Amino acid sequence: MVAAIACLTLVFQPSIVLADETGDDHTHEDEVGIGSALKDEVDYLNTEVKKKEQSLNELDGVITKYKDRIDQQASENVSLQNQLVLLGNRVTEKQLSIERTRAQIELTNLELQRLKTQIEIERHTLARREGALGGIIAEIQDAGAVGEFEMFIARPSISEYFTRMDELKRVETDLTDATRAVKQTKAELEEKQSKLEEYRVTLQNRARQLEKEQEELEREQAAKTSLLAETAQQEAEFQRILYELRQQKQEEANDVAALEQRIKDKLDTIDEALARGDLLLSWPVLPTRITASFHDKTYPFRNLFEHPGVDVAAQVGTPVRAAAGGYVAFNRTGKQYGNYIMIVHSGGVATVYAHLSKFVAKPDTYIERGDIIGYSGGKPGSQGAGLSTGPHLHFEMRQDGIPVDPMPYLPARD
Repeated sequence: MVAAIACLTLVFQPSIVLADETGDDHTHEDEVGIGSALKDEVDYLNTEVKKKEQSLNELDGVITKYKDRIDQQASENVSLQNQLVLLGNRVTEKQLSIERTRAQIELTNLELQRLKTQIEIERHTLARREGALGGIIAEIQDAGAVGEFEMFIARPSISEYFTRMDELKRVETDLTDATRAVKQTKAELEEKQSKLEEYRVTLQNRARQLEKEQEELEREQAAKTSLLAETAQQEAEFQRILYELRQQKQEEANDVAALEQRIKDKLDTIDEALARGDLLLSWPVLPTRITASFHDKTYPFRNLFEHPGVDVAAQVGTPVRAAAGGYVAFNRTGKQYGNYIMIVHSGGVATVYAHLSKFVAKPDTYIERGDIIGYSGGKPGSQGAGLSTGPHLHFEMRQDGIPVDPMPYLPARD
């Protein structure tokens, strides 16, 4: 009986509830220290997120201004100064776009870090609440296990017992509600974290696109350098180049028509597949990594002329092979294409291979599919590079003198 009374007396000591809810002094201080540090980290991250968001907004405004300048410049008359300013604005706009993508990635990483810290705060709070709740439930269970006789002996009145029981149950209800709220908050934060993780994957994919954007940026910069090298900043030379380009297009169209008529019979007998019209081209260089497509919107010189073929990345000196059997119409050097070769096939089809560092095939000779006709070049400023933004092969297909997209006639790339 004495033991039962002693047990019941301990059950109803208020200090027991406090101990269960807060732990010993050192544990409580540790929890407070952890919580304070985590909250400080969240405050810091909130500040950094706001700074990044402001930076993104500022970048958006600047990018919009440059795009407006580009549109305005593109609509003006073609002149050397106009094209140089246009290329310069494109370079700046591309640099800002790259900077914005990087800032987006940094912002998302900050938001993820902030969410993880908030989840850690909720985890500590939840653990503390669950510990306190467990202690109170145990106390209520211990009290309920004591018989009525011991209860009357331990307390002067039954009202004191029920008051204490009501107090414990109220605390239990409050802690249960609080725990439920903490769990819900934690679940919501984890859901946000999951979504942000998905978004970060999207941004990581976009980050991989930065390499391609960087390549485009380098092309824009090289285009300006190449144009300056060809014109030496003289408007008269620039206009002469434009005139030469237009004349070159017309001359080549006329050449194709004349050559087609002259060698039609020969080609038909040599390449039966071409004679049937089953035209299938081979890639002139391997491997094939396309850096500019037909009528590419990112082509640096698109305001001077549409990109009439595809550009394939190739180191200087890479062997260039005939895409199909045909007749070598000519080897020429021009302002746009630098060193280039045209091969005429049957059916009014011709292929063009530009920015060569060296010719191999001889004009007025027939070559087989896959024969080496020259070596690639295109390094800006080098002999035969023409208007080039870097080492590559420019490849065209023409139907009756008009450039068409060669991709439908080429095999799928590996």
